[in-house]
Amino acid sequence: MKKMVLGFSIFLIVMLCFMSTALAEGDMPDGQEMPTQTEATPTPPPTPAATPTVTPAVMPEPIPESTPEPTPVVDQLIIDSWHLYDGMDRTYQQGYVPRVVNGKVYIVLPLLGETYDGKVTVTADLGATTGSPFVFGNYSQTTGGWGAYVFVFEIPLIKDRINGSYPVTFKADYLDVLGNQTQQTFTVHVTITDGDDPPDPNAPLPKEEVEKPELFISDCVINPDTVGGEETFAVEVAIDNIGAIRARSVRLSYGSETAGIIPAETNSAMHLENIASEDSATVSFQLKTTKDVLAGDQPFYVTLDYVDLYGGVYTSTRTFLVHITQPAEIAYDPISVPKQVTAGETLSLPANVFNIGKSTLRNVTITVTGAGLFPTSSVFLGDILPGQAGNGEMKVFVGMLSMTEGYAEDYGSTNGVYTITYTDDAGEEHKINMSFSTEIMKPVIKGEETEAEKKAKEEEQKTVGQWWITVLVGFAIISITVAVIVVGKFSRMMRMR
Repeated sequence: MKKMVLGFSIFLIVMLCFMSTALAEGDMPDGQEMPTQTEATPTPPPTPAATPTVTPAVMPEPIPESTPEPTPVVDQLIIDSWHLYDGMDRTYQQGYVPRVVNGKVYIVLPLLGETYDGKVTVTADLGATTGSPFVFGNYSQTTGGWGAYVFVFEIPLIKDRINGSYPVTFKADYLDVLGNQTQQTFTVHVTITDGDDPPDPNAPLPKEEVEKPELFISDCVINPDTVGGEETFAVEVAIDNIGAIRARSVRLSYGSETAGIIPAETNSAMHLENIASEDSATVSFQLKTTKDVLAGDQPFYVTLDYVDLYGGVYTSTRTFLVHITQPAEIAYDPISVPKQVTAGETLSLPANVFNIGKSTLRNVTITVTGAGLFPTSSVFLGDILPGQAGNGEMKVFVGMLSMTEGYAEDYGSTNGVYTITYTDDAGEEHKINMSFSTEIMKPVIKGEETEAEKKAKEEEQKTVGQWWITVLVGFAIISITVAVIVVGKFSRMMRMR
């Protein structure tokens, strides 16, 4: 009986396990829910349908183009904005303004950069002639140097100039580092404050100002454009009447306030026909230079005097420049180098140059070359005006001959060259060479006798030895003489006895 009860219990346990497994797998009758042991979870509200996401099309990455070979960049000139040069109150970075002194404007243009041949030519463009305060002419300079080029332009101003700011464009022509011809422009503004104030544009004009003639010299041609001393040149000017009425009794006169330019003929004036409004006339005359005329751009003036219909008198003057050349004449102190120099010392040589001619000596430079001779630097005297001098001092370090290529000896004779280089107004370079010789001596160690001192000491010893010999010989002669006298007297005394 117990066995039957035990078996039936085991059967019930097996059946319960089977039913639990079926229910866990969801095998429940239709319409019935699976019971749970936890509290029921509330059903969330329905979620709205999601907006479909549009995936952007993937664009293919562009294929990079092949990088071209790099092109060499040619250095250009720039204005030195950081340094102060002679004639400047402020650097360009600080707001440099050209100086206006005694009717002239002085413009300093310092350029930095490398060139193929170390030369730069700069030409000033003064712009339109109408309303300009400048005296027009050929303003061009050429200077040499490696890396730095300083130009100083002196431009005369007309007497009836108007205050204001006027641009001046400088055109720089040079060969770049690759040897290509290159041109750059630099603009500098000139401020005029010592002239007349500009007229008020809103002020009403009187009738005689509205209806008046106004003659203007619009062009001037000089032939030849470059003149030497004691030469005649022709001038042709074009006169325009830009006024409203006719100019009557027109008189043209010409000349120069600069010494050395005079009219070629006795008469320095001429009378013209009347010039109607919007009409023009061309007039030619001649000027000549004297022997002592200074080289450079020298001014001459052309004056027009005329009257209007109402009896009003008018005067108009314009100044022009003619380029004059004169042969350069130079003088200098002769070079003086000691016959003997000692290795290790530094020589001070004079660098004095005098301009005794009528043209400017430009870019005056002094150098020294020679085996065993090493200048600490060259002496740059710059431009020397006629009648002026340039002064400096050349420092030369004395080394050994073997410090110069091609020399094996350390000490001995050497030949040097003292060179003065300058450029004339025509741009031609000149060199003056002065040769000298000296002997480089071995440096003397302190306490050690030099060869000269040794020779002097030997000569002194010889002289002292010779002096003692002379004294001894003299003493011997005197002794012999005394002995002879004593013996003679003794002999006479013996005979008397």
